[in-house]
Amino acid sequence: MKKILLVDADSTIPNLALMKLSTWHKKQGHYVTLYKAKLPYYPNRKKRIYNVPMGFDKTYCSIIFEGNKNFIQANNVSFGGSGYDLKTVLPLEIEACEPDYCIYPENNISYGFITRGCIRKCSFCKVFEKEGELKKVANIEDIVRHKKVKFLDNNILAYSGHREILQELITKNIKCQFNQGLDIRLIDEKNSKLLSKLNYLGEYIFAFDNWAYKELIIEKLQILNWRKPWQIKFFVYVHPDMPIVDTIKRVDWLKSQKCLPYIMRDISCWDDTNSEFFTDIAAYTNQVHLFKKLNFNTFLEKRHKNLDRIINSKKIWEDDF
Repeated sequence: MKKILLVDADSTIPNLALMKLSTWHKKQGHYVTLYKAKLPYYPNRKKRIYNVPMGFDKTYCSIIFEGNKNFIQANNVSFGGSGYDLKTVLPLEIEACEPDYCIYPENNISYGFITRGCIRKCSFCKVFEKEGELKKVANIEDIVRHKKVKFLDNNILAYSGHREILQELITKNIKCQFNQGLDIRLIDEKNSKLLSKLNYLGEYIFAFDNWAYKELIIEKLQILNWRKPWQIKFFVYVHPDMPIVDTIKRVDWLKSQKCLPYIMRDISCWDDTNSEFFTDIAAYTNQVHLFKKLNFNTFLEKRHKNLDRIINSKKIWEDDF
C-alpha cells in the first residue's frame, strides 16, 4: 500500500485541493496522512522551518500565503496553492473528486465554489489572473455535506444566474455564508430581497476599498434596508500608498452607520514607517466587541502600556482625521 503525505502549510479552513487529493488516492487504495504546519500569514510572526518527513511514496504541499513558501523545505514534493504559484492546478480527474472531509475531523462546515473567476481586475487581487473570467463550476448539491456551508466564490452576484442560486438556498433553508464577500456595486432591489431571506451565517460581507466609493455605498445601504445594526461587514483594504486619512474616514464612517470594518492590510504595511499604526487600527476594527464600545484613543490606552506607542498612534489618527 502506497503512503501519501498531504501537507497543509497555512490554510485557515479545510484545504479543498488536499481533500480532493485525499479522495483520489484513497480510491486507488493508498494510505493518506495529513500534516498541518500551521504557518502564520503575518510576516512579523515567528515562523519555524518545516522539514517534510521522509518515508512517503508521494508528498503534496499546499501553500496559501506567498510569504510562507520559503518555510517548507523538502525534496521530491509536489507544491501548489496561490502562495506557491498561480499556474499549478489539480489534474482534471482529481479536481472532479468530492472533498474528503475526514482528514479534517474537527470541521463541521462545507466549503466550495459555485463559480470561479471574477469580472473585476483589482490591482491587489490575484483572482482574475489565476481563474480568469467568471464561470459556473458546481451546483449547490455538489458542495453541501454539512448543516452549514461557506461558499468561496469571489463574485457570486456577477453571475447571471445568481438570483436562482439564492432562491434555491432559501427554498432549501441552507445555513450559508459567502465568506469572500459580495460585490456591493451589484446590489439591486431583487437580490437584496433574496439576501434578506437567506438563513445566513454571521455578517453579510462587502468591501469598501476606497473612500471615493462612499456615495455609492450610501446608495446601496439604502437598498439593504432590512439590515440590522452591525449585521453588515466591510473589508477595508489598506496599502501604505493610500492616504491614511482615507482609511481613518472609512473606519469612522462605517462605525457611524453601525457597520463593521475589517482591515485587510497589504503585506507591504508591515515594512512601512507607519506599520505600528496599521497594526493598531487593524486590532481596533477586527476586535468587534471592543470596536463597538470604545473610541480609538480609549482602545489604545487599554491595548498598550508603552506611552510612546499610544501617543504615536493617537497622533496619526488625530492629525490625519
